[in-house]
Amino acid sequence: MVTAKALVLPELNAPFQLVDVELDSLRPDEVLVELKATSICATDPAVQRGKIPLDFPVVLGHEGAGIVKEIGTAVSGLSVGDHVVLSYNSCGKCRHCQKRNNFRCVEIMKRNFGGKREDGTQTLNWNGKPVSSCFFGQSSFCNPAVVQANSCVKVDSSLDLAVVCSLGCGIQTGAGSVFNVVKPVEGDIRSLGIFGLGAVGCAAVMAAKIISQDKPKVLSQIIAVDTNEGRLKLATDLGATHTINPEKEDVKARLSEITRQEGLDAAVDCSGVLSVINTMIESIGAGGIAVTIGNPGNDSKASVPILPFIAGAKTYSACHQGNADSKSFIPHLASLYLQGRLPIDCLQKLYKAENINEAIADMKSGSVIKPVLLWT
Repeated sequence: MVTAKALVLPELNAPFQLVDVELDSLRPDEVLVELKATSICATDPAVQRGKIPLDFPVVLGHEGAGIVKEIGTAVSGLSVGDHVVLSYNSCGKCRHCQKRNNFRCVEIMKRNFGGKREDGTQTLNWNGKPVSSCFFGQSSFCNPAVVQANSCVKVDSSLDLAVVCSLGCGIQTGAGSVFNVVKPVEGDIRSLGIFGLGAVGCAAVMAAKIISQDKPKVLSQIIAVDTNEGRLKLATDLGATHTINPEKEDVKARLSEITRQEGLDAAVDCSGVLSVINTMIESIGAGGIAVTIGNPGNDSKASVPILPFIAGAKTYSACHQGNADSKSFIPHLASLYLQGRLPIDCLQKLYKAENINEAIADMKSGSVIKPVLLWT
């Protein structure tokens, strides 16, 4: 077996530990990836806190980027030496996957949150025992990592892997919520509200700015909502035309003023806070669309006013992974980054992999938006 370094979460609410593990041999549909960087997404500490149930001990990580070192016998489209960004996993076989709508894969929960391979085995062992792994098909808090081929997205070797690793989940989700779900260029959408300015929300602001630049009559109002004044300033720098701090202003009243009492044409919640989701829903106007990204918990229920939705022909939609086919969407986002139009590096702070607990603490405090772990 190949030995590796892994950031193991031994139990609920415990700190991560850097330990030696043993990797299982590659299955035909797997790839061995030498990680260069893995960024932290809110989903990782959500498992740590028990918000997302998984068996412990577990190796998480789902925004990895690195270089292919070995490929399984059934893998096509990848070669040793390729640079890859790691994203979500899917079966590749169901009717949704066959149409490249992998984000709707019928096995999406099992493949990403099942804690094991499809055949029930684990990709790594710690102290001689199997550990929950294959998280998002990658468990990229391990280096090297055994990765499902469907999670690998080939990218140009000139790209800085410490930057583009963040495209694997959070940035893809935020940008995709605007490009692929709201789709402003396909409708009469002038106002967009973005609730919550973590990495996902900031990516949504970036995407909205790109669209407003390419289509000047679209998205003339990009409204960012957050309680963190520093992040509101950042949102302005990224392209927001208006900002609202709920601790200082009545959100619904201010949105009504900005939109001249018409309500938002579109809104995206990136906070995962139930009260914020309800405010978002109540703030969209006739013909508007409200999009949920953040998960407030498995038992949480949004409150949707049915009659106004019917009378206003409104839409309430969910968004998963930006409703994106990662194989094509991540390279597109990478090209936007190279053009200087998707400045995701301004959200990042670099840490050594062994300093993961410090990185998560900084993320929780709000002092850092997107921590990136470097494997050296």
